[in-house]
Amino acid sequence: MAQVLNLAVLMFACRIPSRRRLDLVTDDAVFRDNWCVFSRARTETVICSKQVINVLARLDREEISALRPQLLKTLIRQKQVPDLYLLGHVMMGGDGTGIFSSSKPHCPQCLTQEHKDGSMTYMHNVLEIKALGWNGLAISVLTEAQLNPEDGHYDKQDCETKAFRRALPRLKETFPRQPIVHLLDSLYCQGPIFQDIEKLKQKFICCFKRGSIPTLYDETLELRKLSPEHRITRTFLREAHRIVQVHTWVNDLEYQGLKLDFVMCEETVDDKTTTFAFLTNFSVTEKNVEIIAQGGRLRWKIENEGFNEQKTGYELEHFCDCNNLDVMLNLYYLLQIAHLFMQLLARSNLVDGVTHLTFLASLLLEALRNLPLPEELFNPNPPRCQIRFSKAPP
Repeated sequence: MAQVLNLAVLMFACRIPSRRRLDLVTDDAVFRDNWCVFSRARTETVICSKQVINVLARLDREEISALRPQLLKTLIRQKQVPDLYLLGHVMMGGDGTGIFSSSKPHCPQCLTQEHKDGSMTYMHNVLEIKALGWNGLAISVLTEAQLNPEDGHYDKQDCETKAFRRALPRLKETFPRQPIVHLLDSLYCQGPIFQDIEKLKQKFICCFKRGSIPTLYDETLELRKLSPEHRITRTFLREAHRIVQVHTWVNDLEYQGLKLDFVMCEETVDDKTTTFAFLTNFSVTEKNVEIIAQGGRLRWKIENEGFNEQKTGYELEHFCDCNNLDVMLNLYYLLQIAHLFMQLLARSNLVDGVTHLTFLASLLLEALRNLPLPEELFNPNPPRCQIRFSKAPP
């Protein structure tokens, strides 16, 4: 089992683009020996990609999924990820992504999209929750599949917000004592989601647009005028550009039985001004308003560092056995683990000056094919070593 899972993780970490290419790469004596050392199990040959798929088809996908929060807990316990925290809370971001799309039905639980010409697209989407860091880390924590009922009886299809509300109690169960702040897109700007987070005694910072809750937005802008003292202006240089940031806030907004605070950041770069607005259940003050606004703006990292990286670099669709949802999801979970390892490798002192994950993946693959790992790694009690993580870029 260790060999199967390690081969799948290495496959994604090295960005091998297809199962056929994987079989060609693994038909190599040095790669075989390194794979045996890596998984700590001797074998004469490397298993083929079809055998990997057959094993993953019989595995409980919840077992594989549960590996990811264990990895994050280890990093937190060892105090290796201080950049995940905002005001003492681990930053979490959720977003939806597609892992399968076809013009033909895959299974009764497929999501469907009807086009203007009458054609249908059948999809499998997931909601992904990642722990986000100021230094660009995006660590997969939990995945909630978006699935329609198997019997086909439903009023509305499953969607991202429904999946998020299902994922919240699972996240609380996984991290019962860990303070968490959710960095939310404007899609999640709605009372039921805010209430669910409040019941779990967690925090949120949500992008706030007028189209989300128009009456509350207009009311907040009027109340902002009544508190001119709630205003901080900063001027500084960033990459030779003059930046002016104006932070304003409003306390104690009432919405559906909740007390919320409002934060607005107006940033002018040279002559162009961009406005960012947020709702939060933090108590906003002059001391924390800027860090709260920065946390809200960090929300884009789950897309840039997480999904876009995986969609363009890992080519998950080439590996999926489209006849089996368990295989599809198990591969997706192993991809998340590989992505975490590569992010940590890029930030460690094991490599020098290599931060682009695509280039790092090619270096890793060439090393596995040409540089034998030392035999002492087979020792069940190898000597302890320490890997240090580099500082965040300025």
